[in-house]
Amino acid sequence: MREIEQIKQAIQTGLPSVYLWYGEEHYLLQEAIQLLKSSYLETDPSGSGIEVLSARNVTPLEIIESANTVSFFQGRLLIVEDIPYFQEGQGNNLDPFFEYFKNPNPGTCLLFLADSVHKGRKFYKAVEQAGVIVEFTAPKRVQDWHVWLDDELKERGKKMRSDVKTLFLEWAGHQPGVLSQELDKLVLYVGDREMIRAEDIKEIVPQTSEATIFELLDAVAARSSALALQKLHQVLRQEHPLKVLTLMVRQVRMLLGTQALRQKGGNVHDAPRLLGMKPYEAQKVWKQSEKLSWQHLVTALQECLTAELGIKTGKGEATFLLELMVAKFCTL
Repeated sequence: MREIEQIKQAIQTGLPSVYLWYGEEHYLLQEAIQLLKSSYLETDPSGSGIEVLSARNVTPLEIIESANTVSFFQGRLLIVEDIPYFQEGQGNNLDPFFEYFKNPNPGTCLLFLADSVHKGRKFYKAVEQAGVIVEFTAPKRVQDWHVWLDDELKERGKKMRSDVKTLFLEWAGHQPGVLSQELDKLVLYVGDREMIRAEDIKEIVPQTSEATIFELLDAVAARSSALALQKLHQVLRQEHPLKVLTLMVRQVRMLLGTQALRQKGGNVHDAPRLLGMKPYEAQKVWKQSEKLSWQHLVTALQECLTAELGIKTGKGEATFLLELMVAKFCTL
């Protein structure tokens, strides 16, 4: 969300002549593109000042020629997608860009889009010197997600209590695009009511498989085989048995890593860096690992591998083998 605010500020104070946007969070990036396009459409509703090109279909020289075109309106927005400029073997092909960057057309905002970048490449360094680079990433810390959610709720004229926001994020996952769609559904469901409640979320929003697996292991820790099997059947309605098993193995491995970190004197703040977790994951896994012993987790991982072997070698029906595995978890 910080990136969106940065784009809004640039629209008000003056857009750079050269932009590079990239990152794993495609939803936020697309939201920023629409925001930028809308700012141009305000002065030219025809959209004639906006042009989108694929770098795979046009040469750098053709892109520069388009960037130097004069607009009859306030300015031009030239978006270049699918750029291959961070790959090896570009040679002198990019020279037109390097010349243009020395004196870019002030009437054009030249925006390059990429999924990922190579910061050591000459093209990256040239854009960094001539313009502005923005990386689009989803929030990482729990408090950052709450800030993002507050902004989304405010735009829709709705509110949630803090505990309900936590539930929503744990229930629906941490993908901004998915969460935005689920918020739209909730707005329609609650109608004129301003406050979105926990029961609204549980009624309308589908629970992610990862969240269900987490609840399954909570039931295992409580030795509640009935609840654990209920959660297993719930996630099996969403995913293939082998996918469910993969999710369980990942969760058990994260718990083992957390246990090892705790034994070595580490804390929850070390988990994202040392174990490759997202900060919001670390908080949840750290608390859950307090309920399950090291031996319990090691045995559970062994049972997961036994179940996987049984499924792949046809030693039993997949659902039955997973049920047997979960039942064993609860008796360890």
